Amino acid sequence: MTLRKLGATLFAAAAIAVSTVGFDGTAAAHTDGSSGGAGVLTFEDARQPSLTAAQMRNAVELEAAGSGASAAASLNCAYYYVCGKGANGNRFDYTTCNTTYTLPDLVGWGSLHNNQTPGTRAHFYDVNGAWMFSIDAPARNDVFWTPVWYVIAC
Repeated sequence: MTLRKLGATLFAAAAIAVSTVGFDGTAAAHTDGSSGGAGVLTFEDARQPSLTAAQMRNAVELEAAGSGASAAASLNCAYYYVCGKGANGNRFDYTTCNTTYTLPDLVGWGSLHNNQTPGTRAHFYDVNGAWMFSIDAPARNDVFWTPVWYVIAC
């Protein structure tokens, strides 16, 4: 019976390791099922802690928080790119498909602009690689960036 328990424990540990890291060494945030591209591109090693599920439900607004003009309207983003900027001034511009990018420490409310070809969908994920939201091109939104860690441009 002890040998059977040891085998079951080792099998479970291997399954958890593969589901977390994957066979090709990419992180769990790489959720598109392919191992193409450069994998996860990291900007830094550590980020702020993730928000609760209740706070993440309010992460995306179609209009700016508070009064005044939308922050998304002021973000310049080249054609074929998905771009974003946090309240701390950090920004990103990504265009390569099938690559999971780690966002550059975006904090607070900021802008998001998907200026890729019409219908191209960008996907955004939290620290655990769980899907948070997607945005179809062409579109501009204001986003609360703090819980968002990864993006797949297309």
